[in-house]
Amino acid sequence: MTVNLGIAVALLCAVITQLAFLCKHRGANAAPTVDMRRPLASARALFRSKWFALGMGIAAAAWVLHVMALALAPLSMVQAVLSTGLIVVAFLGDRLFVCSVSRR
Repeated sequence: MTVNLGIAVALLCAVITQLAFLCKHRGANAAPTVDMRRPLASARALFRSKWFALGMGIAAAAWVLHVMALALAPLSMVQAVLSTGLIVVAFLGDRLFVCSVSRR
């Protein structure tokens, strides 16, 4: 029973991780260009973007789910389920973030 729960938590983690990635992507595109000579100013500018900050918060929640999944199921199973992230990011990007995703 705990293995099945761990797999379900890992699947939820995969979805939330990709959602966080897309939020951070939108926020990074809206932020000013990163200046390598001013890393702290660039980081502040990124975190001022509400989409980027939201994505970082969602990513922190996804990390907690990842740890929970690893506590409930073997590493090999959790990582196999998390590999569905490529499909999830394509679906979420197409449906929620209006990114152009071809069938290929």
